[in-house]
Amino acid sequence: MFNISEFLRINRFYVIWTIFLGIIYMFRSMFGLVFMTFIMCFIFAGIAHKLRRKFHWNRRVIVICLYTLFLIFEIGFLMYIPSRLLSETISFTDQLPKSVNSLKSWFELNFENNEILSPIVSHVKMGISPEKTVISVWNITRSVLEKSLHYIGWFYLAMLFSFLILLDLPELSLGIRRLRYTKLAETYRETADSIMLFAKVVGENFRAQLIISAINTTLTAVGLHILGIKAIALLCTIVFMCGLIPVLGMFISSVPIVLMAVNTGGIHLGLGAILMITIIHILEAYVLNPRIVSSVMHINPVMTLIILYIAHSLIGLWGMLLGVPITVYFYRKISISNQKDTTVKKEFFPFHLKG
Repeated sequence: MFNISEFLRINRFYVIWTIFLGIIYMFRSMFGLVFMTFIMCFIFAGIAHKLRRKFHWNRRVIVICLYTLFLIFEIGFLMYIPSRLLSETISFTDQLPKSVNSLKSWFELNFENNEILSPIVSHVKMGISPEKTVISVWNITRSVLEKSLHYIGWFYLAMLFSFLILLDLPELSLGIRRLRYTKLAETYRETADSIMLFAKVVGENFRAQLIISAINTTLTAVGLHILGIKAIALLCTIVFMCGLIPVLGMFISSVPIVLMAVNTGGIHLGLGAILMITIIHILEAYVLNPRIVSSVMHINPVMTLIILYIAHSLIGLWGMLLGVPITVYFYRKISISNQKDTTVKKEFFPFHLKG
């Protein structure tokens, strides 16, 4: 005779995780807001913890000062950047057919008579036709504009929620630990360490990617200014956003830079832009990644591309953002010992901050 109590006792691991993943699936429409809130909490809590250890200031004062500075930065950004982004986007799309035609003419002049490369050149010319390129760019632009207000609203809600969470973080942490003495004690013991390990991996990954993306954006802005390429605000915004996608983001952000360079100064400036991008990403691959990202993720670039492709096929854009940290989490979960696994809760930010 089937005994449901015995079944749940034997299979409690699978039952608990099925319920937990089911709850996440139910709130999937709010995942972006939850994710942004978590990343802000992780980053600001880490900064606040370091400042408090160094200067012994009051934790709440540090949190208030950090968010005040961040809000001032956001106000300055909104006063200067959006109008410039809009004008540069309109200019870029207006000049796009000219850039594409320049590329087609260059391919025809240099490679069309080559018997080996002519089939490849014909495919490239078909792929970069002005009509297709303009339609694709406008579809992407329209999609971004439609979702931008939605994500901007989420961003400021996440900033508010993370601020409130960090203000009362010790009390919230204490409340979570008290679950060990409630009817949810079994669920807490089964999931707490795994959830904290996953949160730590995701937080570390995005903190590292943000640092790399910010450095790449700064170097790109300097390079664009030296080369005299226009639309620096638009191109740097694209570089920063694409920098959050490991490896693949480099190729995505390079396309508009090369097109704008071709439009500004012809094929020679386009080749100069390619050289600039190559130098920046050599610095990223051999200097920044080993010191920042690889020290956190320890993952091969080829494997990263495979993970990104599979994750994007399964869950779209969020797969490209979360595919690598999810994979690293499962690898760590399988490979590390139980002793190391339990030390994670001491390292994860909600549990090492005190009032």
